[in-house]
Amino acid sequence: MEPLIYYPTFEPPSDTWLKFALLYFENFMPIVPHNRQNLITDGFRLIQRETDLVTLYSPEYEDGYRASLQSIDEVQKILINTHERSPLFRQINVLRKWQNPEKWNFMVYNEKFSDNWAYFCEDNNLGRRTEDGLLIHEELAFLFMTYLAKEIAFRESAAVITDNNRFDNFTNYARATNSAIDRRTKFAKGIFSFLVPKNISDIPICSLIEFRNRNRHLLRAFNDELDNVQSKISEGYSHADFIESYNNIYSEYSKEILLQGLGLASVPFAAYILIQNSAATTPEYVKEILGALGIILGGGYTLNKGLKDNQTRRYCKKYFTNLERLR
Repeated sequence: MEPLIYYPTFEPPSDTWLKFALLYFENFMPIVPHNRQNLITDGFRLIQRETDLVTLYSPEYEDGYRASLQSIDEVQKILINTHERSPLFRQINVLRKWQNPEKWNFMVYNEKFSDNWAYFCEDNNLGRRTEDGLLIHEELAFLFMTYLAKEIAFRESAAVITDNNRFDNFTNYARATNSAIDRRTKFAKGIFSFLVPKNISDIPICSLIEFRNRNRHLLRAFNDELDNVQSKISEGYSHADFIESYNNIYSEYSKEILLQGLGLASVPFAAYILIQNSAATTPEYVKEILGALGIILGGGYTLNKGLKDNQTRRYCKKYFTNLERLR
């Protein structure tokens, strides 16, 4: 999975989303300036310290400058054609709230924008400058943070992700999120709903941290396997189909052996037992299998690749098994 830039807040406000992330994401990067890292909660800091899930990203001046220019351009269009563009936020007149000082409830910190964005907001009664940053309406802040996240993602060759779907009409318009990643994330959630015997929201964070760290290599295999079916997900490939495809993965060894032209009849009995025994086909037995078949490691590329691919599938299946035991 490609790197993920998370926005609009320092950390996900929903524990449920964060718990899902512990079971699924390799890593995500919230936008948190260096001198604001003291504002993250103890619970989020625990996850950052104890796992590799979170990498705090401190924006550079150029990120905020370019995001400021794009945000000014976008808001100017709204100022000129308010009723035409308000539906991007599923409203009739967004300026009615954006220009109401009593609705300025979201702080965008100084390190995230340039002065021209602050001056623009003040000149158009869209916000108020404070010692820490710019106080504006949540929707306007989301607009700005969308462009900031896009700028960072472009420079970091990453994708953008958010857990806030209230403004999905605007994110779709701004081409901020990746539809393939969105589909894949929903697909993963569906798999977990099939496998995890308990509601994720009821499982303590500390238990999920321990589970993630204990199954980290299996989680990577799970994501590798999702990569392999990415194109199928939008074509009606179901969660059940994906899970079922791992029930007979050990037959892949037999298939690869036949592709080598050896035939199962020529396979020594000891090697055949290893091939058929799901408990035995672990990485430490691969050399023994190859040796029993008389295949030189350097020359059996197709078989070796098949064994490697099969190992990833076995790790994924093991992850499924462990998810079924998660409580």
